[in-house]
Amino acid sequence: MKITAYLVLQALAIAQSDASRSATSDQVTISECPGRSVPQIRAEAAEFEISLLFYYVSWASEARQARLVYNGLAHYYQEYAYFGAIDCWHLQCNCSRTLMPAPGVVGAGGYPDKWPTLVVRYGQRQMLQYQGAWSFEELARFMNHVLQPLDRAHSSQELAAIRKHSDAVVLGLLDSPDDRAYKTYLAAGLRWLELDPERNIRFTVNFGSSAKKMLKSPGAKLPQFVVIDSRNGVHTFNSTSAEWKAMDILRWVRNTLKNSSLFSNGYGTPMTIAMKARHVPVLAMGVRMNQYHHASVMGEEMASAQKKQSEGCEDYWNTVMEQPEESFSHLLVPKELFRESVQSHTCYPAWKINRVTLKNYYRINRYLDYIWRQYSHQNDQRKRMVPQLLRLHSRNLCLAHSQHGTPAMKIGIAKMVTKYGQLIWQHSAENAAHNRSLGVVIFDSVKYRDYLHQLGIQQHHQQVQVFILDAAEESLYVMPQQNTFSYVALKDFIRKFYARTLPRIHKNAPATRDSAFSRQYNRQMLLQALQRQNATNVVFMHRPDCALSGVLSQAFLQVSALLSSSELHFVRFDSQANDLPWELAMPISPSLVVFPRAKPTESMVFPTDVRIDVQSVFAFVIAQLEPEQQVRSVLTSCRRRMRNVRSCLDFARNLVLQHVSQYLKFWEIYERERDVILSHLKEFNDLHMSIESSIRL
Repeated sequence: MKITAYLVLQALAIAQSDASRSATSDQVTISECPGRSVPQIRAEAAEFEISLLFYYVSWASEARQARLVYNGLAHYYQEYAYFGAIDCWHLQCNCSRTLMPAPGVVGAGGYPDKWPTLVVRYGQRQMLQYQGAWSFEELARFMNHVLQPLDRAHSSQELAAIRKHSDAVVLGLLDSPDDRAYKTYLAAGLRWLELDPERNIRFTVNFGSSAKKMLKSPGAKLPQFVVIDSRNGVHTFNSTSAEWKAMDILRWVRNTLKNSSLFSNGYGTPMTIAMKARHVPVLAMGVRMNQYHHASVMGEEMASAQKKQSEGCEDYWNTVMEQPEESFSHLLVPKELFRESVQSHTCYPAWKINRVTLKNYYRINRYLDYIWRQYSHQNDQRKRMVPQLLRLHSRNLCLAHSQHGTPAMKIGIAKMVTKYGQLIWQHSAENAAHNRSLGVVIFDSVKYRDYLHQLGIQQHHQQVQVFILDAAEESLYVMPQQNTFSYVALKDFIRKFYARTLPRIHKNAPATRDSAFSRQYNRQMLLQALQRQNATNVVFMHRPDCALSGVLSQAFLQVSALLSSSELHFVRFDSQANDLPWELAMPISPSLVVFPRAKPTESMVFPTDVRIDVQSVFAFVIAQLEPEQQVRSVLTSCRRRMRNVRSCLDFARNLVLQHVSQYLKFWEIYERERDVILSHLKEFNDLHMSIESSIRL
């Protein structure tokens, strides 16, 4: 709670401060338009090694909320990069030439295609967009990735530890960091962040003899690039050109991993569940990594690491809150580095620099080298700066630390669950020929609580929601939540799935009261009604969240008031709150389906290319009825009309005459069916007499 309170107070202080760039060190240094021109802001950004420009429109609530997050990021990372914000809705701010125009597109102005848009420039050539979620932890994690796009793997053990928490690993084996190949590989790792802001596919690097040892070939020629996918497949980069570029590496990585999405564990969303469910049954876990079930979900090893980092971050923020307000950042240039310094014992050459204009990493690195040489091996307590510099790295990790689980941690959990599922699948004897391995998806149960509600799963904030979705069997199996989640219970749940002893879960909304002329059915009531052939059912399938349902609903209500009878039932069905078998599920909402009494399997759907009004819906329903039922339904509508009753009766009489004429033709053609045809003609005669008497009245 102390961490959250501290970050909230900092964000409020940032939001209330002046957005334009300030010369003092205790304010958020964001250059903003309006206030400065866009060319001026871009010119200043070009002088920095890393710069971030935030393009937004002031009228969008999402952009305003993202601006608060951006202000918080600038507060903590202002020593690392240049921060600018541009309101593209303001007349003073011209946001053209923001993005690179698409090749071959004439007149492309390069305007942002969404709000907000965050553009990061690294050096003079690298430019990428932030495509992740607009939360502080996600943005801070992305910023840490920009500062360190590559992971150093000194040994095979370190590489294996990285693979535990990633979907795939790209390994660059190089001679030294001074090679041109390293700069190209670094550029590829940066550009990959635009495609993968969570960095679920990790770019790693190793150098020299250690790299050759990882290849298990001391005589191997470097550089070499290798992709290790989630199925332990190893793919080597082979370039036919000697002058390969960063884009060549990116294309190779994308082409190598394009068929591995089914086995990836990052970016757990309902869309990922649907994609995997097309091929395999999916075990989905909705988690919210709070303190109540850290150990139960993550296992002992990951829970211990999470607890250690949480406690370390708690201690760090407590220390920061106890510091005086005038304490300056660890990266601000100390006084002994100014030219006006009179200290004679320092041997480090001073240069003329203002602490606010500390621009790029080269100067930061020189400052860190100075601190290390001057203070690290001295016993002077007043000059112990190295622990403070190490704490700076801890601060960045704590800013990106989330109590709800980092993407790397969720990938680790998914891999552990996948391993359990594979072992149980391999040892399942029941129906082994029909069983399939499980895909695993870990998603945020709070962020996607509406998705759980649509599936009919009751959500408990302190529990883990686990379910198996088997699209091939049209089945949903939900793990009981009476007890605390444990992997023993999860294994038992998976075993029961392979043994086919789990009960299926279907959404079945509670029954509601019927209206005057229409009925409200749930799943069970509709299936029972379709099995009874005592009436024709006109079913209006709708969704409450679909605005188009209102137009068809009005026509449906009016037609039901005209035609509803004991042999013609009008039914409303909420397809969002109820499940149906695939034979009855409609791909389009809303839908109007007529199930005839004589042949309910020969249902008809209201065409999508016909105008929706009372007349067209009335004609569609009448056309699906048997001849006698058509006439009786029309007569029912005539009795319920307040106006144009005579024209309605004339229409009914003409309809009777048409059917009589048709049956007389049948009399001449089908001699063996004349008894049945005669009974129909007698019924039409009675209906005609009833119509004539009504007309006389």
